[in-house]
Amino acid sequence: MSQIDLWLEEKRTEWKADFLGLAQDVAPPCQQTELRWTNVAGNTSNRYQTIRLRIGKGIAGEVWRTGREQRATEIQSDSQNLLKYPIARLEQLDMIIGIPIMKDGIIRAVLLLGFRDPNDSEAPDVAAVYAALPDLSLLLGEEGDSDD
Repeated sequence: MSQIDLWLEEKRTEWKADFLGLAQDVAPPCQQTELRWTNVAGNTSNRYQTIRLRIGKGIAGEVWRTGREQRATEIQSDSQNLLKYPIARLEQLDMIIGIPIMKDGIIRAVLLLGFRDPNDSEAPDVAAVYAALPDLSLLLGEEGDSDD
């Protein structure tokens, strides 16, 4: 289990989220961006690994395109949202929050918080999530350095 996986599991419990995922660009340099869910915690299956997104598609693609936090609620009751957000469909998430992880003004990854039954969950403290992002960004940098 990587340091990032351990971090995600710890924060998933702390933030009372059902699912925490990290999407990153896995395309080789000079190729079109391909976003994949590289690290997850709280998943119900491994089907998330089949999701491949382009910029502007899915929650990760929307966050990557805009560089801003994106939210979707009541996904399971809206067939359009189920098509729009494959991670929500595969993991039965009813509320999702996508947050960009930036370094030097460039998006490095997208952090996704997912809730299966948001009525039973407290509203997530997004300020706590943003406060923890520098730690995750450091882990991403360390992991990237070890790949070189």
